[in-house]
This record gives sequence, C-alpha cells and structure tokens, in this order.
Amino acid sequence: MATRNADTDRGGGLPDAVVEDLLSVDSRRRALSILAASDEPMIVEDLAAAVVADREGCAASTVPASERAAMVDELFTEHLPKLTATDVLSYNSMLGTVELEREGIAPTDST
Repeated sequence: MATRNADTDRGGGLPDAVVEDLLSVDSRRRALSILAASDEPMIVEDLAAAVVADREGCAASTVPASERAAMVDELFTEHLPKLTATDVLSYNSMLGTVELEREGIAPTDST
C-alpha cells in the first residue's frame, strides 16, 4: 500500500516548505498568479509590468519604464532563479519568455 507524504501534497509534488518559501515574497506570488491566469508564455518585461500594475492597482500600460525595469531586474535576480530551479517555471532565453510549468502552486489571488 502506497502512502502519501504530507510534505508533498501541494505544488505538484514539491515539499510544503519549498512551496511556502516560493510563496513567501509578494512579487513572486503575484507573478505566479499572473502566469497561472495566462494561457501562454509571457515576455518577462510584460510580466514585470503586470506585477507592478497588480501591486499598484493600475493598468500595465501605465507602469513607468523605470518601475518596469526595476521589476525585470528583481525577477531575473531574485525570483526566476528559484522558480526555474524548482521547475515551477520554464524560461526561454531565445524569446525572453516565462511559462508556468507546475499546476497548483500559484495562489488563486495575488494578495
């Protein structure tokens, strides 16, 4: 008889501690939620604008270039390395896009 490990029930088989760590940062939670709602890969710059817009409660098209650039930098230095290392996201460097790979890890809302 197979038994389930309570530490691997969420996040497509990731241990709960890993999922909690991945979801511990607001920007990362928002990015995951936005990607979960997308039906296709997103350009990193567009994801950055969407994260800032979600946080600020405005349209992505109104996010200033400086804030978009700062979020792109944050995504590349802090969030994408963790999310790709855990196979939560895939990153296509040729196209500059990211795509959610694991179902069930993204929060249902970005707050």
